[in-house]
Amino acid sequence: MAEKENELYLTTIQSQLPSHLLAQLPKLIPHFQKLEALVPLPNDLPELLKKGIYFALIQSVLRLLNRETDPLLPEILPEYKELIRTISETYATLKPEPQSNWLDECIQFGDKSAYHWEWKHFDSKELF
Repeated sequence: MAEKENELYLTTIQSQLPSHLLAQLPKLIPHFQKLEALVPLPNDLPELLKKGIYFALIQSVLRLLNRETDPLLPEILPEYKELIRTISETYATLKPEPQSNWLDECIQFGDKSAYHWEWKHFDSKELF
């Protein structure tokens, strides 16, 4: 996806973002655009799945930034592909309805994933 398309999609979904993500959107857009250039999404996704993936990505990038970890580190980039794969598989299994808590769960998954990545790649090495 081109950078303008990413920004446009983020602008399109911004009214649906929870307030804690919406408030951080200006800070996230530059990181998110770079991430999208490095980790492309399939074009033909159902809208609810696409939103779930974006919500999880936005939350994971935000969590990493808040923990002062660069979300574009080479160790982290492959993790986004796994996040996208997991959310896509879960979506296919659950077939969530738009009125479900799907988007909230995706946000939580993105948050937990970012904590896990940081521990896996950095904190665990300090402990062992």
